[in-house]
Amino acid sequence: MQAIVAPNRLEEAIDFALMHGLIKFNAGFQLVHAPFSLTPYSLSKDTLDQMVTLTPIFNELMLRIASNRDFLINYLEQTAHTDEFVKNLIAIYIEKEITQPYQFLIGRNDFMLAVNSSGLLQPKQVEYNTISVSFPYLSVQLNQLHQFLYEHQALGQKLVANDPLTGIVDAIALVIRQYDHPESCVLQIVQTREQNLFDQRGGEYLLWQKYRIPTIRMTLEDVANHAVCREGHLMVQGKIAAVTYLRAGYSPADYQTEDAWKGRRLIESSSSISVPSVAMQLAGMKKIQQVLTDSRVLQEFVKVENVQKIAETFVGMYQLDETLESKGQADLAKNIVRHFPDKYVLKPQREGGGNNFFDQEMVTLLQSLNKEEYPAYILMERIEAQEHQAILVVEGKTQETSCISEVGCYGVCLAKENDILLNQDVGYLVRTKAADQNEGGVCAGYACLNSLCVD
Repeated sequence: MQAIVAPNRLEEAIDFALMHGLIKFNAGFQLVHAPFSLTPYSLSKDTLDQMVTLTPIFNELMLRIASNRDFLINYLEQTAHTDEFVKNLIAIYIEKEITQPYQFLIGRNDFMLAVNSSGLLQPKQVEYNTISVSFPYLSVQLNQLHQFLYEHQALGQKLVANDPLTGIVDAIALVIRQYDHPESCVLQIVQTREQNLFDQRGGEYLLWQKYRIPTIRMTLEDVANHAVCREGHLMVQGKIAAVTYLRAGYSPADYQTEDAWKGRRLIESSSSISVPSVAMQLAGMKKIQQVLTDSRVLQEFVKVENVQKIAETFVGMYQLDETLESKGQADLAKNIVRHFPDKYVLKPQREGGGNNFFDQEMVTLLQSLNKEEYPAYILMERIEAQEHQAILVVEGKTQETSCISEVGCYGVCLAKENDILLNQDVGYLVRTKAADQNEGGVCAGYACLNSLCVD
């Protein structure tokens, strides 16, 4: 149904969004305000504290996995046989020499809030993003918009302050100092037509304003054609790329040419500190997420006291040829889905939104797969998230509807070999979407940015 919103208040909110850079390009490459919710998402302080506390624990977990070569190759080797994208990433990983003692992570741990058996909200992990974690700048601007509305009595609850951008920029500056070379810059890997350009630019400009560190934007093809490796350093436009920040490279669409793969290889063969490294990108694959749901595997990487804390956030994740129990009978996971399609989601090894398969589309795909193709996908239990009312604003139009929200915790982590130098939570992302909408990507057109209130 249509929301009843005072026209002057809606117009004021949209004007604020446009004035403060809460903007993006839409699918037609027209400049529009980013989709946002007029109604912040409310949760308890205990629930928020639980997610924030988990951020450094998950950061360290991902760091340990990315440092374990045998583990990654062992569990992703079979996937690589049927997934060309994973195959190419592993090929780079295998041929890579150790050129840099530092491992740097800018990550985001995404959760939905589900009601547990006690009637309390329990964070359930959707995924951990290790590459191109988006919206740190737009989240700041949206939080300021909501704060403006709160101060003008248009919102009823006080907001949870949010500034992930500063934490990320401060971490990048620290990494540059660790590299310790004059004339250093950040090389930011981007797509040719980037809808989320302004979110990226926000970080670039703050890095320059606060630390006078320049950022050079290039596609992977640009790197192949215009960058060189000199005495181990990655040289771009006469500067040393101390940090290579990948805001692209997470999808096969970013590797349409052999030059794109050459560019990625050049980055990985240099001493530039990549965020993420190809190892960290592989650590974020859905197959690794599925393997970690086994507590015996999980305890190889985290302290004993943290195993249960992490495991409580997991839902079931299965291989398609894994045997499960259904109605007292054992059957393959892929067969059980035919009877309960609304209880599962099928996920390929991808990030970026819009890649998953649901309902009948999932059933149809599963019926068409041969056994050799099974490892390219992971079956995940659908999270029954708490529903709430929200007013969504998309390209100037409002809709009030029943929604669900996904909360992501941004984290930064820097290690030199096995010594962790920085590991902290730096802020949050909220994406709110209609309850009947399956996918959750903002730039993919499925969800609206939001803020948090604590009740």
